[in-house]
Amino acid sequence: MKKTFTLLIVSLIFSITGTAQNKAGSQTDSVLINNIIETVRQQYVPDKRTSIYEIKILKGDNNPTLKGYISNKETYKELIKILRDKQIQYKDSIEVLPTKSLGDKIYGVINLSVADIRTKGDFSAEMATQALLGTPIRILQEDDWYRIQTPDEYIAWTQKANFHPMTKQEFNNWIRSPKLIFTDYFGFSYQYPDKEKQTIGDLVTGNILRYEGESGDFYKVSYPDGRSTYILKHQARPYKEWKASLVQTGDSYVKKAFKLMGIPYVWGGTSVKGMDCSGFTKDVLFQHGVILTRDASQQVNTGTAVDISNGYDNLQIGDLMFFGKKASGDKKERIRHVAFYIGNKEFIHASGCIRIGSLDPEKPNYDERNTTEFIRASRITNAIDTKGIWDIDNNPMYQEID
Repeated sequence: MKKTFTLLIVSLIFSITGTAQNKAGSQTDSVLINNIIETVRQQYVPDKRTSIYEIKILKGDNNPTLKGYISNKETYKELIKILRDKQIQYKDSIEVLPTKSLGDKIYGVINLSVADIRTKGDFSAEMATQALLGTPIRILQEDDWYRIQTPDEYIAWTQKANFHPMTKQEFNNWIRSPKLIFTDYFGFSYQYPDKEKQTIGDLVTGNILRYEGESGDFYKVSYPDGRSTYILKHQARPYKEWKASLVQTGDSYVKKAFKLMGIPYVWGGTSVKGMDCSGFTKDVLFQHGVILTRDASQQVNTGTAVDISNGYDNLQIGDLMFFGKKASGDKKERIRHVAFYIGNKEFIHASGCIRIGSLDPEKPNYDERNTTEFIRASRITNAIDTKGIWDIDNNPMYQEID
């Protein structure tokens, strides 16, 4: 009896010790895995606005489970390779976007004049950006709302009502089809070629529709979802004709910018219905057939840097001006605002509304805060198709899918 009891105690001790070791090992693995996840994030996902890398470590009785989403296959492969090289045991529940539940409709085109795109799938969430009618998108994930990526690589959430999902073939048919671009600032599409008849929807500058024909003073066009409609000829141009007419000069940028004077500031806005500071610069460039990356903190890394270390003499009309805090100590540079330089120490920007500010303390429109925080400038005109700046026809999302 005593011998049996002794064996039982020894067995229990081994069992407890083994369990403790397993738990300690599991905790050690979780810490190591978390460090690896963070290392890959820092190296391969420098900007969470343009790449999804959301991974959780779920602890189990045996091996931990990695669960979440990654939008870049190469990033996923690198993470798995490092884990394998470290001989870490885990369960892989990571899904590489787009999710399989979407089927073959992982492409799409914005289907109304201006689509709101939010940081989360909720109306109460912050508006991250907007996209115009005719903008091609990639559909990444469905969770009541849809996570999409726009041609400037921005990733956020929108409603299904805002876009028309397509298969690869449907998307390529849309890309190949002749287009019209709406060039007026505001207008409508109509059910019939008669502006006294029922409207189909509103239109704003930069909206793109499929060309179907002509009828008197109207173009017949169709939306991405196939709805036929009519728009007034004097408010639109054939896309190729419009594109061929564009010139990339600072004077042209500023001329377009002045036509937006007074339009109200809207956080996340990128259209004539309302725009934030970087949405304003983005919209002006789009009216020149150029797609500019979304936020001021991204735009600052585009174009050709202009030296402002000794004042404003190197600035040219149409240059982008960036405002914020310089890097100091352990604090990184923080860009909070962007504007167009218009000459004579003045700039046009979205602040309350589209308006003009001055760097000159003697002027009545002197902007003290932005003058003291003007830290960088760049030139776009000579940098089309460099990092973060695409000619619309050369942007991958405006091209057929192989």
